[in-house]
This record gives sequence, C-alpha cells and structure tokens, in this order.
Amino acid sequence: MGNKRITVRVLGTLALVSGAYTSEARAQVTAEAILARQPVQPGVVVSMPTGPDVAGCTIKAMAWPAGSNGVSPKGVVVTDAAGKKLRQFIDTTGGAKYNIFSYFLEGVESYREVDAGGKGKPDQFRWLGVNGSKWGADLNGDGTIDKWFAISPEEASQELFAAVLTKNSARLQALMVKEDDLKELALPADEMAKIKNRSDKAGQRLSATVEGLKLSDKAKFVHAVFGAPNATPADSFGGRDDLLKHKSGTVLLDKGDGKSMELFQTGELVLVGRAWKLIDGPGTGGSSDEEPSTGGGPVPKVIEAEVAKLQGVKQPANSADMARYHAERAAILEECVNKTKGTEQMPWLKQLVDAYQGVVESDPSRKDEFTRLKLWKDAIFDTQGASESKPYVLFRMISAEYAVKLRDAKGPDVMKTQSWYREQLEAFVKAHEKAADAPEALMRLATASEFAGKDGEVAAKGWYEKLAKEHADHAYAAKAMGAVKRLTSEGQPFTLSGTGFDGNAFTEVNLAGKPAVVFYWASWGGNASEDLKALAEIAKTFAAKGLQVVTISVDDTATKADAIKALQAAGLTGIHLHAAGGLDGSPLAKSYGIQMIPHLFLIDKDGKVANRNAQGGPGLKDDIEKLVK
Repeated sequence: MGNKRITVRVLGTLALVSGAYTSEARAQVTAEAILARQPVQPGVVVSMPTGPDVAGCTIKAMAWPAGSNGVSPKGVVVTDAAGKKLRQFIDTTGGAKYNIFSYFLEGVESYREVDAGGKGKPDQFRWLGVNGSKWGADLNGDGTIDKWFAISPEEASQELFAAVLTKNSARLQALMVKEDDLKELALPADEMAKIKNRSDKAGQRLSATVEGLKLSDKAKFVHAVFGAPNATPADSFGGRDDLLKHKSGTVLLDKGDGKSMELFQTGELVLVGRAWKLIDGPGTGGSSDEEPSTGGGPVPKVIEAEVAKLQGVKQPANSADMARYHAERAAILEECVNKTKGTEQMPWLKQLVDAYQGVVESDPSRKDEFTRLKLWKDAIFDTQGASESKPYVLFRMISAEYAVKLRDAKGPDVMKTQSWYREQLEAFVKAHEKAADAPEALMRLATASEFAGKDGEVAAKGWYEKLAKEHADHAYAAKAMGAVKRLTSEGQPFTLSGTGFDGNAFTEVNLAGKPAVVFYWASWGGNASEDLKALAEIAKTFAAKGLQVVTISVDDTATKADAIKALQAAGLTGIHLHAAGGLDGSPLAKSYGIQMIPHLFLIDKDGKVANRNAQGGPGLKDDIEKLVK
C-alpha cells in the first residue's frame, strides 16, 4: 500500500515537471518527480539514483539573473546526499514551463534537452561530457534526430552504424550533407552538383550495405578509424572557410555471434560548421569504393575504362575476402600502370604496390601475388630515377615478406624471422632516412626491438630517440618521446595529467603518499571485462592499505560510453581517465608511449615507478603486497 501511494505522488507531480506550472506548483515539485523523468534519447550515461539513494536527495528552487530577453530564469536543482548535482530543470522564457532539462554524472553535466520551439517537449538534444559532443534537433517531434548541428567523425560513424543495423534511411538522411550546407561552404556550382549526385545515391548504398553485412540485432559498434582530414584552402575555390574532408572512415563492428568481426566504410565526410556530414552512404569492406586517388589531378583518358572497372570491384564481404578484393584490384591496376607514364603513372603504381601488399598480408599463402610484388620491386629498382617509388615499394615489400616468413616459421625460426625483420627495417631507415615512410619504419623498428627482450630495449630506446629527433614534426614523435620516458621510468617520479570521466582534473599530486596501480586499457581490447573485474578485487583487497587504482581508457570518443559501462559492470572504483584519440592519438597514451594494451604500472608511496611493465594474473597480488608494505 505504501509503494502505491509513493507511485501516485510521483506520477501526480510529473505533470508539473513536463507541463505548465505556477510559482506555487513549482514549490510542490519533488526530487522524486524530477528524478523520475527519463532522458528522451537512449543510451546516455547520467546519474540514476534508485531506492534509498533517492531518499537522500534534496531539491532547491533557484533563480538566475535576467538574460537578454529580460526574463529571470527560474527552476529547480536536485542534488545527492554528497551535494553533487543530479538534475537542473530551468524555465528561461517566463512561460511557466521548464524548457531546459540538464542531467549530470558525478556532478558534471553530461546530457541536456531543450524545448526550443516552446511546444511543451524537447526538440533539441546535446550529448555532453562523457557522452561526447553531439548536438541534434528533432524537427518533426517523433523523438528521432533529423538534423545535426555538431557531431564528430567518430560519432557520425556510430550513428551510421545504427542506421545500418536498423535499416533506418531517415537516420542516414540526418547525417547527409544538404543543399543549404553546400551553400554555406560556398562551393563552386559544378562541385555542388557532383556532391549532390553522390549523396542522392546514399539510400541505395545503405540498402546494399545492409544486404552485404546481414547483421543481427546483437551486432555491436566497436570503433571507427579515420586518418588525418584533407584540407583545401578557401582561397583556392572562393569559399569563406577552408574545406575539410575525410575521404572515408573504417568502422569495426562485432557481429554478435561471439566469433566474428566485420568492417564497413562510412563514405566521404565534409565538415560543415561543427558537424561532420556524409557525402556518400556506407559501403561494405575494408576500403572505400569511391574514386581512386589520382594525386589530385583528373583520371587520364587512356585509363578511364580501367578506372571504371576499379570502381566495379566487389567490396570484400569480410576480412577473409580481403585477399580476393586486393587481387582483383591489382590485376586492373597493372593495366593502369602499363598505360601511363611519368608523373601520371605514380599514383597508380603506388596503388598497385599497396594492392599486392594487401593480398599477401591478408593471405600469406598467395605466392603468385607475392611473386608479382617482388617482380615489380625489382623492376622499379632497375629503373633509372623513380626515386620516390623505390623506398615506397621497398618498405611494403619488407612488410609483405615478413608476413610470408612468419606464416611459415616454426619453433626457433620465429625468432630468426623477427630478427630478419628488424635487420630489414634498420637497413631501410639508414638507406632512406628522408623517405615519407621513414617515421613509420622507425616506429615499427623500435617496437619490434622493444619486444625482443631486455637487450632489445636498449636498441628500442635509440630508435625512439632518433624518430623523435629527426622527425619532430611527425605525428609519431610525441609517442616516441613517451616511449623513451616509459623505458627509463623505473625509479623516476610518475608524471601524468588528464581529465577523468567525471570531468575532474587529475595529476600525480592526487596520488601523493599512496601506492597505486595505473592500468591502460580499452573496452574493445583483449579480455577487458575480466581484467577490470580482477582489478576490482585487487582494489577491495588492498583498500585498507591505501592502494589507489587509476585506469586510463584509450577508447575512441565514440566508445566512451562502452568504457563507462564496463567499469560499472566490474564494480571498479577509483580514478578513471580518458582522452580522445585512441591508442595512437590519445595524449594519455602518448605520454608514456603505450604500444599495447593492457599495460600496467606500479607506483610506490613516494610517487615513483616501481614497475613499468607489471603483469596481471596471480603474481600481481604478490607484487602489490610488496608495494604497500
């Protein structure tokens, strides 16, 4: 009977939360009623107190200084027993209706709904804090976003995945670039026409992708990978701002059957204001099926037929089909190379080499393609000049041959193969230290050396230092410097600064006088859930001895919510940090040059690194026992 009365009271006050109210009615709104109002958009991460926690919450009427419309905003703020904000509902119009609904996580605003149209229900939605940076509008009142004002490439790819999974063309259309967007970019008329022609086919591409992937409702977005965007200066086409594009992004997804992963392409994206918008619909496979790169120039007329064939190559159905896809492209690209000369030939030659490398690395048993790659490499090296193509093909030849050797290696031959790989990379960076691939070759050489054991770490440190010094402006330089810091960190003060999932700043000062475990991880990597559960047990076991647990997620922006859910599922308390960019781009990962996850540091009471490469499992508990004494 008591529960029934509580339910009736909450439902009665919900009318005041969502509808009109007077100052007298506002005073009657309860914390329970405010907390009972659920976010309209699914999947957002906000504080959701239940049961006894609700009883400890308090509600306070608030007023703020008048805005530009002369109205003094009024509303209510609900806080938990610790004084952290949970909800803040405000009326900014003086119309006796709440029109801004703010939700918080650990006291930091993480989601907001706005009734911008004054129709009595939200029509704009903002994902904030740990939920990302999206800002969209529901124009027709059906609860689905019809237009995005702000969305990152990663978030756009997540929305695109949802459109593919649910076969929802309306969700796809919300992501597409529109005519008014193109006008805002001030593109030339012919360019606008080309883009419109491509975007008109987005629905067909969605249908083809849905049919190609055949996903069940258990499929799950894992993460998306984008390279650096391409920039076109505004003055080159008469625009107001530079034109920024991503040629495509690759989305990795879990098919939900417990054994297979899948890939699809986003298609090209363009930045309009703060929103990355799609020019094309999605495409299956691991590579974009848009027009092949021609180095910025038009397709030579002599190979127009071959380029049309390239566009018609069926995209790979899954990772096992990648070798077939690359092989078919290679056969056509050979014709492109044979029919072109000089600078016209270069982009097709590079794509040919890439295609053969793709075949061999996808399936090292493909001896015919490996032989063709070797023949092309020898032919290029026998040619006078062609200085740009020689290091390009050599670097890819090394990678392909390593894949072949490693496939056939057994027992002690594995170590010999790895030694051969390091020798080849070392020879490459010495002979082609100015080549475009030199930084990547140095990073691979340093990493391969580091995992060759203690002796290899000395060499690795030297290669990391060379990369950081000689290619200081390269994206790998910061990570190389971080790797040197990590390799020399034992006995040195642990230094790290970042922002937690709760929005709070963190530095090593937060650990002053306390031993700590610092754990780099990602929700998509390894046995993340089991690792977090094991760490939760460690945290409980040594809590009385002051052990601090710091986790550092290298999840991409789009998978932050998955990281938070994983931490909550494991029941792991502590300090949880995140910075966008993934394993290669996150400043938290770069700070110590983290190459693989999971990665564990042990920090002693003096704030110094006691173990820079601690191992999980039963031995970890013994190591921590020594740490907390």
